[in-house]
Amino acid sequence: MPEAAQRPLMRAQAMTLRFGGVTALSEVSIDVGRDEVRAIIGPNGAGKSCTLNCLNGFNVPQEGKLFFEDTDITGRAPHEIAKLGVGRTFQGLQLFPGLSVLDNLLTGRHLHMRAGALKGFLYWPWTHREELEHRRKVEEIVDFLEIKNIRHRMVGSLSYGLRKRVDLGRALAMEPRVLLMDEPMAGMNLEEKEDM
Repeated sequence: MPEAAQRPLMRAQAMTLRFGGVTALSEVSIDVGRDEVRAIIGPNGAGKSCTLNCLNGFNVPQEGKLFFEDTDITGRAPHEIAKLGVGRTFQGLQLFPGLSVLDNLLTGRHLHMRAGALKGFLYWPWTHREELEHRRKVEEIVDFLEIKNIRHRMVGSLSYGLRKRVDLGRALAMEPRVLLMDEPMAGMNLEEKEDM
């Protein structure tokens, strides 16, 4: 196996995160390999969300280092880390309730879009082709998550469980190399959990 395939895709070394006098994380280290599933398990207040927030740049640890492949990402902004290939879902829903499911999923494609607002407004042939390609990718996610029947509905009108699925779909639309999921089934009933 090539050496690059054996190295962790993402790693944290001795992260310590403090909020005032409260230490949320103390020397936490974690490696995430390619094609690997990792879970952080613990009671409320154990630092699970803080760990994920550090990994995607929402919080910056006071001590320790974060790496994506061989790139030091410590202190980088969340959008810069997302561009490297780190997707994220959150405990709380961070969706646009006044937009359709499809439009919410398309927001996950923004990192891959070349055309800006003006070029999109002018609707040049290449911007039209680009939009069709992004919509094709989103339809693949709709099929995968089995949400065809709600694709045109406003997200604000959906049940909590369906909104959590849309949240996951938006993260998948980024085509992340690492997907961080913070309690993806929290607040769901049994049927919604089975569907997820």
